[in-house]
Amino acid sequence: MTYCAGWKYANSVYLFADTAATKNSPPTTTHSSFGERHDQVRGEHVEESLLKIVALSDGVAVAFAGDVQLATSIIEFLSENLDADVSDLRPLLSSVTTSLGPFSRDRYVGLLLAASDSLGGAQLLYWNTASGLDTSESDYYQIGSLTSYHSALTPQVLSLLARGHLAPDRILSVLTAVVQSYGVHDNLIEQNIGGLIFGLRTYAGQTIWQDDTNYVLYDPQVTSPIWVSAFVRDNVVVVNSSQTNDIRCLANSVSTKSIQAWVDKWQCCIKSHLETDRYRYWVFISMLGKVITVLRRDNLDEKSRYVSLKKTGDGKFDMGISGELMSLLRQPLNDRQDGSLPFRLNFRND
Repeated sequence: MTYCAGWKYANSVYLFADTAATKNSPPTTTHSSFGERHDQVRGEHVEESLLKIVALSDGVAVAFAGDVQLATSIIEFLSENLDADVSDLRPLLSSVTTSLGPFSRDRYVGLLLAASDSLGGAQLLYWNTASGLDTSESDYYQIGSLTSYHSALTPQVLSLLARGHLAPDRILSVLTAVVQSYGVHDNLIEQNIGGLIFGLRTYAGQTIWQDDTNYVLYDPQVTSPIWVSAFVRDNVVVVNSSQTNDIRCLANSVSTKSIQAWVDKWQCCIKSHLETDRYRYWVFISMLGKVITVLRRDNLDEKSRYVSLKKTGDGKFDMGISGELMSLLRQPLNDRQDGSLPFRLNFRND
């Protein structure tokens, strides 16, 4: 399974998903980019290896959970039959059942379809192989295999952020940072979930992937941090981690027909970008408690006031952190015992 969420906010529609895949064959790597062990769960193997969000066209994207092979066939059908007019995609989703069904109960698939148009329209639809198109058309959906404890997280966070009037171009990076912290602290692999949490938004007929992000996992004294870089180029997520000392390119076959052709096109640019610190967001996640600090860099041509990163090779690096940011990172998480969410979120502009 997986974990995906989608929501509408300020004329944008957002999607995010994890990158773990469940399969019969043993994993090709031992750990995810964030250090989660690729374990065997209920007789199957879980490994960070798959992008579960597909950009279908300008302004239209889909996230999926469930049987990967069947989901791929369904998304290919959507891609092939997508009309130029994306103002109402309900007929297209309804035609999936007619054209490809009936579906076996043993091969469940759930889809979240996000769309926007140049006139300001925005649409979020939920469809699954068991019951078809959901007619409630909620402004928020989550699908996949999280327990009720974890699935209660995102709606509460989203509600808090919405009341705070966070800018539409910032809410995705903040929310994925919070969910990523749960992957760091809880063994989500047991729920067939894991790896990088990443997403996109669609607004005014455009599909906009999450900004380039550096994640920093740190111990209480910030003496042995782990960094994970993540960014998207041509619908492929690139992940580079000091934990695993490798580069992972996570794609989907619907939007990326040949990963080798993609590598041939982008490898020089990827290598060059990985040597820079030109990342819009820096997300610091405490490994002791759920303390998340999100730093947004507005001008990448200027030196950051808070942080610097120089990679020295073989997974090693030199990181500089300002005194102000260091003090913020070291503040402990205090449970106020008032029913509030069990984490602290800090946000700074750079």
